[in-house]
Amino acid sequence: MELKLLEDKENKLFGRHELSIEASYEGKTPTRDEIREGICKKLGLSPDTLDIIRIDQEYGLRVSKITAYSYGSKESMDRFAKKYKEKKPKKPADASPAAAAGAPTAEKKE
Repeated sequence: MELKLLEDKENKLFGRHELSIEASYEGKTPTRDEIREGICKKLGLSPDTLDIIRIDQEYGLRVSKITAYSYGSKESMDRFAKKYKEKKPKKPADASPAAAAGAPTAEKKE
């Protein structure tokens, strides 16, 4: 994966740098963790203070545009960053789509 820093804007109010990055890659789109690791390695940032906000990719292209925030400290990140994983509702693993929709199941008569 090749990363290119497009813009680095400082936001003093929130104590962070707002980064625009372009990622080129082969194969499937990298995960948030892979992108976080690559950005931290390239820019010398701490993974604890980097928040990936958005990954935009157009269909068929092997290029993504990434918006990320790099905070000055872990405390400021905890204060201002959104908690993405807490907002997602958990789905039961064994539920079928028909059962989730509330559709009655057809019973076999003999």
